[in-house]
Amino acid sequence: MPGDMIILNGPSSAGKSSLVKELQQLWPHPLFATGTDAVITGWPDNFVLDHDESDPAKELEALRIVAGLGPAPSWVPKMSDTFLTISRHAHESWAAMSQSGVDVVVDHCIIEPSIREHAQNVLLGAFWVGVTCDVQELVRREAARGDRYVGFASGTSAIVHLGMDYDMVIDTTSTPPEELARQVFDAVRCR
Repeated sequence: MPGDMIILNGPSSAGKSSLVKELQQLWPHPLFATGTDAVITGWPDNFVLDHDESDPAKELEALRIVAGLGPAPSWVPKMSDTFLTISRHAHESWAAMSQSGVDVVVDHCIIEPSIREHAQNVLLGAFWVGVTCDVQELVRREAARGDRYVGFASGTSAIVHLGMDYDMVIDTTSTPPEELARQVFDAVRCR
């Protein structure tokens, strides 16, 4: 019997990681956590090119930081074909885990149209949660964290929900993560 799969899709610094931890505490058996950060942290730093960097030897494989559409500063990662392939394989592995009976929660930030389409076609049966937050609060959290590329919160918030259909949408601007996790838990268990 397949396991439950929950996809939390939202911008950087929206509180998805906090929601994952709260969901794991509520879940009656192990809930495996994975997501975009696992893919990004696996990517070598020397293949991440800043917006003003140029390295012709790495150009085709690099994850490049480019201007985003949100309020300044606004940046997003532009994914190379190699990185896109890895992202697709991540979707396939998460789907396989769920199909084998493992309950999975995915902390995702889908900003690239081909990855969005792939996720929607591969992560079948998942419970999709749109995670929203006021952009000024995202920017404040990003600055307070100090572990994110400044501008990703604004940049990803402008595009992460484009073309998405959700089973549920939650707003993390002022509602505590434990309360939102309970709402998600109840919705998944009742479907």
